[in-house]
Amino acid sequence: MTEGKNFKRSSAEIIADLLSDEKVRRGLKYLQGEEFKSERERVRQEAARRLKDIRDRYRPKTRTPETAARERELTLRLAAVEAEAAELRLRLSELLEEEEKLRAELEEL
Repeated sequence: MTEGKNFKRSSAEIIADLLSDEKVRRGLKYLQGEEFKSERERVRQEAARRLKDIRDRYRPKTRTPETAARERELTLRLAAVEAEAAELRLRLSELLEEEEKLRAELEEL
């Protein structure tokens, strides 16, 4: 029983010592002040905004069936144009090689 009372008394003394410390008093005053509350609110709002931005960035985009069909159509057309461009580049390379051969033959004459 006395051990419990001693514990309570020593705990109360420790708390009293802490509360009398100037740094602890300034810290408590700061935590209870408007500056801390406004800073905490600013940080909370910034965190909420960043979380919303992340959710928006990774949220699946909702498309109407018409938009999805148009996207597929454009994607197919783009693939066709890219294939045609690749064929034209290949044909151009063949023509450039032929041009080089003809120029070389002309120079020999």
